[in-house]
This record gives sequence, structure tokens and C-alpha cells, in this order.
Amino acid sequence: MSRSGNNQIVSVVLWDVVPVIGTYYVCRALSVSEYAAMLTAASVGFLRVAYVAVRQRRFDGFAAFMGVVFGVGMILSLLTGDAKFLLAIKSVTTAVAGLIFLGSCVAGRPAAFAVAKRFGAEDADTARRWDVLYAAEPMFRRTYLVMTLVWGIALLVESAVRLPLVYWLPTDVMAGLSSILLVATIGLLGAWSAWYGKRGEEAAKKASSSEAGSRDAVPARALSDD
Repeated sequence: MSRSGNNQIVSVVLWDVVPVIGTYYVCRALSVSEYAAMLTAASVGFLRVAYVAVRQRRFDGFAAFMGVVFGVGMILSLLTGDAKFLLAIKSVTTAVAGLIFLGSCVAGRPAAFAVAKRFGAEDADTARRWDVLYAAEPMFRRTYLVMTLVWGIALLVESAVRLPLVYWLPTDVMAGLSSILLVATIGLLGAWSAWYGKRGEEAAKKASSSEAGSRDAVPARALSDD
């Protein structure tokens, strides 16, 4: 994953998080209750996802996930009337995302590769080159297997840390801190993925070049023996 891809991930997360946090604290400044402010903020998040999907005329996996996060949270919050429960749902969905990453490894389709192509491939040629490397080079596949495992475990840890804080700290504190933890986690993962993915691609290219050189050398030695 390139550095530009890393920046794009952080940009997407910020656009999906900052309006939600801002809406919550504006509502609280206007003396709106915690529950009503949280529900309004979740509604803004859901509308943001819907707007992006309509503008881009596509509703991909990332948008679908964010839509589920806000949509399910709003429905369950309406049923329970609990602002903290709405925050807790976000931790649960993060954990589910972590499990999906780990499950994709078991299925033999590491999710980090699809994420890297979406956010890190500068153009269609880059995406095709990565597809070729992924199909031909075990080292390249291993890079994204490791990357997917790290993402899955990190998201599970982030969820495990954040969920108790939802009930230990005041809602007004966790409304902002919850999102900051998520952005920080994804930002660090993105920075590490940019470095690790680039290193893996370079190693795979070297391995591919070495193999090609070895294949070319065999006929040459055979001719010299003749």
C-alpha cells in the first residue's frame, strides 16, 4: 500500500468521523440530552455514507460497513434509549471487522489485498501488476496474509480496549475519545501497511527477476555444453 493510499484511508475515516463528533458536541452545547445528541450524530454519519454512495454511484464494501455501523446503532439505540449502548455498538462492529479480516485469511482471500488495491493502487495498471504478482509470487501473497492478520488482531484489541471505556467514562468524554481511538488505530495501521506493503512488493519483484534470470540461464548453459 502506498503512502498516498495511507493518506486516503485516513482521509476517508476523518470524513466519516469528524462530522459525527462535531454534531454531537454542537448538540450538547445547545443543551440537547446525551441520548438525543448521540442519535443525531449517528444520523449525520448515516447520511454522510448515503451521500457518498449516491455521489459516486456505487456502494462498495467500505461504505456498506459504515452504513451498517450507523444504521444498526441507530435502530438498537431507539429500542434501548441508551446513548452508551450506541457507543458500545461501534466497538462491536469494529470487532466484527477484525473477525472478518481474520476469517478472510482462513478462506484464503486476505482482505488487506483488496483494501490495498482500493486505496493504494494509483491506477488500473498498478492494480493489474499487483494481481499478477499476487498470483505468481508466494512472497507477495504472504505479505498481505501477514498484513491482514495484523489488521484483524489490532481491530480486535482496539475494540477490547474501547468497550470497557464506554461504560467507565462519561458519555461526553467517550463520544470524542471513541472516534479518536479508531482514527489513531487505523492511522497507525495504515502507516505500517504502507511500509510493509512496499517492502513486500520490492522483495517479490526481486524474487520474480531472479527466477526469470535462472530460467534464461539454463538454455544458455545447455548451448554452451553443446
